[in-house]
Amino acid sequence: MQKNKLIRETKSVCPKCLKKIRADILEIDDNVYMVKECHEHGRFQLLLSRHPQYYRELSNFYFSVMNKSYSQHDYIVHLTNRCNLNCPICLADANIRLTEDYPKDDLREFLKGKKNFKIDLMGAEPSMRRDLPEIIRMVKKSGNIAALHTNGIKLANLSYLRGLKDAGLDEVHFQFDGFDDHVYEKIRGEKLLQIKLKVLENLEKLNISTDLKPTVVKGVNEDHMVKILDFAVKHRFVKEVFFLGCRHLGRAKDLPMERCVMPDELIDVLEEQTNGKISRQNILRFQKLYFTFLSIFCKRKCFYVHHFLISRQKKGYITIDKIIDLEYIEEKLDRFKQLNMSNKKVALFYLFFSLLPKFLTIKGISLLKDFLILKILFMLGFNLSKFPKKIILLGFISACDAYSFDYQISKNCGKGAVSVELGTQDVGALDNILRDRSITSFVQEG
Repeated sequence: MQKNKLIRETKSVCPKCLKKIRADILEIDDNVYMVKECHEHGRFQLLLSRHPQYYRELSNFYFSVMNKSYSQHDYIVHLTNRCNLNCPICLADANIRLTEDYPKDDLREFLKGKKNFKIDLMGAEPSMRRDLPEIIRMVKKSGNIAALHTNGIKLANLSYLRGLKDAGLDEVHFQFDGFDDHVYEKIRGEKLLQIKLKVLENLEKLNISTDLKPTVVKGVNEDHMVKILDFAVKHRFVKEVFFLGCRHLGRAKDLPMERCVMPDELIDVLEEQTNGKISRQNILRFQKLYFTFLSIFCKRKCFYVHHFLISRQKKGYITIDKIIDLEYIEEKLDRFKQLNMSNKKVALFYLFFSLLPKFLTIKGISLLKDFLILKILFMLGFNLSKFPKKIILLGFISACDAYSFDYQISKNCGKGAVSVELGTQDVGALDNILRDRSITSFVQEG
């Protein structure tokens, strides 16, 4: 018999008609689900986590410290719907619509008055734009961070990549799904491994700060997660590894829902593959610290973006819990959470003086410089090119779809979006859903 415990109430959308409906986050038989019902289309139930204590504790902390909706400073710019691939799981459903590319004049207007914003240049595939170097120069001239999100096909040409760097490119978020052509045939529809390896070689040769962003599909490439992590540790140009769970968007909607992955499941996989070296318990503790920093600097971040830090060593890596006492820090963060609800200034005073002794240990001092750099990054935009070389930021993420969309969480969605079709949206999660609906309507009408 199911035992239902309410964690919180929120609003979501019906996956069929996108009508705004009530959604309950429930613990049911030691799992956490979003449960919602549309009067027309019935009941929907999405698994969010197999760890109710983790989910409940982190959720409570998040909504206590991220208790305001902060301004957006990170925007995806959808430059084109064109792509040089036709991936079977394409979340953007590339090459379906013949919509015009996003005009440079509109981008110039959008950038006015913005400084230290992260501008995520996306597509489908942004390198399909011949004027991409000019766009990068425009972003840099405006005083913002130029971040390229790409499948990397064109970056296999070293001179092309050098041109982007010379234009001012700050960072590359590279779609890299594993070390086996079987993976690419399943996920991308082609054998791409040699091209992908060449791109990595070029990025390293030009020392371009890189985020490896594998899309994880159940039953296809989970076993490559630790291999990708190990590669990142050995190559200092890699500053981030963000594991992206496949979601029910675009052409991925043709997959069974069982192939889709929520971030919480990705943590389980990596914890198992590292034999507990990267542990859920320490991710929980670090995530509390991360959310605290975000709230202090008034930065938006989705609850479903879970982070962890590791530090490169001469041989391998060590996790952040081996450098600072996360268990002690968690105790102080829980107290900060309580104080913050009544008096933020008192809470900040308490947090600073309670944590200072831990950062003044021998190990703590060695990372204090890196934490100060991270503090500056929070204030001036999260530019990977300024990221400490020893540190790798891990992320466990997924794109919001009509099944997982949560209005409470979306109030601090970490990315906005700009496009020809939908204009400017401060909530990228909502942009995903509206964009997917417009694609579906186009296909049905066609």
